[in-house]
Amino acid sequence: MDDQNLESIDDGLPIRDAGEWVENKLYFLSRYLHRFIVSMRGQKWRSINYIDLFSGPGKNRLPNGKTLHGSPLIAISQAKSFDKYFFSDIDPENIETLKKRCANSPEYSRISFRVGDAGAIIEDVAKIIEKENRIYRPGIWPSLNLAFLDPHGMELGWQTVERLAQLRTDMIIYYSQMGITREAPREINMPSPTPIDNFFGDTRWRDIYRQHQAGGVSLHRPLLDYYKSKLKAFGYQVDDPLDEPVFKNSKDAPLYRLLFVCKSSLGNKFWKDVTSKMADGQMRML
Repeated sequence: MDDQNLESIDDGLPIRDAGEWVENKLYFLSRYLHRFIVSMRGQKWRSINYIDLFSGPGKNRLPNGKTLHGSPLIAISQAKSFDKYFFSDIDPENIETLKKRCANSPEYSRISFRVGDAGAIIEDVAKIIEKENRIYRPGIWPSLNLAFLDPHGMELGWQTVERLAQLRTDMIIYYSQMGITREAPREINMPSPTPIDNFFGDTRWRDIYRQHQAGGVSLHRPLLDYYKSKLKAFGYQVDDPLDEPVFKNSKDAPLYRLLFVCKSSLGNKFWKDVTSKMADGQMRML
């Protein structure tokens, strides 16, 4: 599969129903994975790994009936291979289906499948990568990792992001704009931790929300800037708000954004390039 061809066939296995906006999200992912692995392969990384903690069953069906490869199949179909692929999902059926879909791939022996919560799974994955990095190899850099963190809603906790940040990990992070808009009025007066507390890793978002309620600030820009400031503390370059593609529903209401974080200016350039154009060839509106 080349870096722009996401279409697939219905193979009779379970398929995740998805909104029409998913096509552009997967298009961005596919194009970035292509740029990433082609440019990084052959350099002095100990290993290059792909981490997908909300991997799903591997295929998606759009409302128009089109079937698309999901993120795991996009990753294993790139022109160049990752050294390891870590696929996990909290739903055992999703992982069993994904195993069947990956079984005939030449990358199958490189794939580690896990069932469980992302916050628990990432500890296992991190230990594997850290153990490998402890093996002394002169002139070789630590492992480079790319994580696609794409849950359905508010399932991504800060502890998962923080653990990945402790490794050498570029991340594409799902920010549930509609979910926060919907849940914040209810969670603002609930005891901690709530799902939004878990996403941000603390309760600072509540201060921002109260300022918003008082009419002093908008909501999502300050929240995003706060979240990104926490990532910046790990050395990520996160300054450009235009590099946050917004995905909207049929009523033009924002659903979520993708946040890309990387410690390299080259990675940020790749992301800017690959998200400049939509799957239909139209330029993305900023």
